[in-house]
Amino acid sequence: MQVLQRDWGMMHIDRRNSGGTQLVFINSLGTDLRMWDAVIPRLPEGWSSLRMDKRGHGVSETAPQGYGIPDLAGDVLAAMDHAGVERAVIVGCSIGGLIAQHIALMAPERVTGLVLSNTAPMLGPADGWHSRIDGVRLNGMGAMADGILPRWFGPAMLARPEARLWRTLLARADTEGYIATCAAIAGTDISTRLGEITQPALVIGGQHDQATPPEVVQALAGALPRADLVMFEETGHLPAIEAPEAFTAALVSFVERISQ
Repeated sequence: MQVLQRDWGMMHIDRRNSGGTQLVFINSLGTDLRMWDAVIPRLPEGWSSLRMDKRGHGVSETAPQGYGIPDLAGDVLAAMDHAGVERAVIVGCSIGGLIAQHIALMAPERVTGLVLSNTAPMLGPADGWHSRIDGVRLNGMGAMADGILPRWFGPAMLARPEARLWRTLLARADTEGYIATCAAIAGTDISTRLGEITQPALVIGGQHDQATPPEVVQALAGALPRADLVMFEETGHLPAIEAPEAFTAALVSFVERISQ
């Protein structure tokens, strides 16, 4: 298990290989770096990956509340520094995609390209996030998990037995880490800055995504100067889990094209 000390605590990171094409993966709210487990083995031989558990997620320590998305982007950049990754394709899902957009704005020289899965420059209105925070405080993560799972997965994935394991992961999430990250999302809207993100981007969506519906993902792709759009017909919010083969194929095709 690899660890990086930050000023807020210990962050769990996972570095595979060190040369070739560099990819950095940033997971969604309520998951940990295992959400990419079915993608990493499908990458071409010689490619390198860097993953991390966000503050208060997985086995990373929980940071004091009061941070924002730029702070989470700073954690990713610190992990890149620690791993010796100067430039990479940044792959992010949901809040991971929002963090990736911030990295592209904060440190464009570090970004070769972006894979923005099921994300947006604003992940819903602030009052919705504050209501979720209130619900978690009142009822706990376990009570919230059943309502969140259909927002994560399409019908095909919900029918598979492993969906219950992801529910268990969410139900056991660190409450304070989850709440603090929800608060960070609630305070974020970079819609007016998308035109500044000039790196090539692949925007991915799912027809069954209830969290960032197809029209939201399509709007992101339309607002970015250099974006392609892929929409999966059978997936919801987490296609890297639901359809890892198709997700990886789209990712690899994009990276190979922008690397030519």
